[in-house]
Amino acid sequence: MTSPNFLTHKILITGITSIHGWPIFKKLQSVLAPDTLFGIRPPQMKIPAQSNVASVCMTDEKKLHEIKNSFRPTHIIHAAGVCDLDIGEAKPAYAHAINVCGAKNIAAIFGQSCHITYLSADLVFSGDNPPENGYDETHTPDPKSVVGKTYLLAEKEFVHCPNHCIVRIGLPMGDSIQGEKGAVDFIENRLKRNLPMSLFHDEWRSCIDCDELADFIVEMVFKNARGLFHCGGTKPVSLYEIGRKILEKGNYNKAALKCWSRHDDVNGPPRIGNVHLNSSKTEAFINRKIKPWIY
Repeated sequence: MTSPNFLTHKILITGITSIHGWPIFKKLQSVLAPDTLFGIRPPQMKIPAQSNVASVCMTDEKKLHEIKNSFRPTHIIHAAGVCDLDIGEAKPAYAHAINVCGAKNIAAIFGQSCHITYLSADLVFSGDNPPENGYDETHTPDPKSVVGKTYLLAEKEFVHCPNHCIVRIGLPMGDSIQGEKGAVDFIENRLKRNLPMSLFHDEWRSCIDCDELADFIVEMVFKNARGLFHCGGTKPVSLYEIGRKILEKGNYNKAALKCWSRHDDVNGPPRIGNVHLNSSKTEAFINRKIKPWIY
């Protein structure tokens, strides 16, 4: 990553306990002074326990105003949100409140005075008719799930902010702050206990290493990127492929991993097909290639 000069930056990042927010927060800690970085975690979370971190719900306008007035950020990275498909379908009002109303609050409170980077996701696409080279920024979203639909609505809250950047990210792959979030943690925790793990061979994502994603996002913030960008791995990877790599690396029981089709999941949330992202615009902006995900 290019060595940034953050002397004029005061960065507020929400969702620091998310699978993608945590590595970005850690990266920012390595380049920013503590008094120029402020992190927001969910209300129920107690970690990370630092003086520049607070537990705030995205629907709490009063606390967000207090942070704005006391911290006075120049840049916002909005990484908070409901991304669990099952939770989104079971609690659509909750997902809408956090994803959409939360975005509306961030845009209204910070949007006119700060540069805002919103981290959306590939789930704004259905993957039913994927473009040959992946979805680029010109393709029309057609989300299937509550999560995907609320992400898209959240994006629309930020397009009115004069200095906004929306980054649709692929599937972040890495360690979470508690060891309980993200694809790797979920799959490995089941395989470790020899519990059955059924994964789809026909649902593909743009897997990207969490630390590499953090490098890209931090550099984009430093360069004041504006507009819409896609940021994911260079090739589509199926959920079953992910499980197989984790199983082989950990030498777990092969019988525990089952190969399944998304069309057979009749009781689950709406499933995507191939939502591989074309990240050439982001690579051109950063002037380097995203590495293929390897586990």
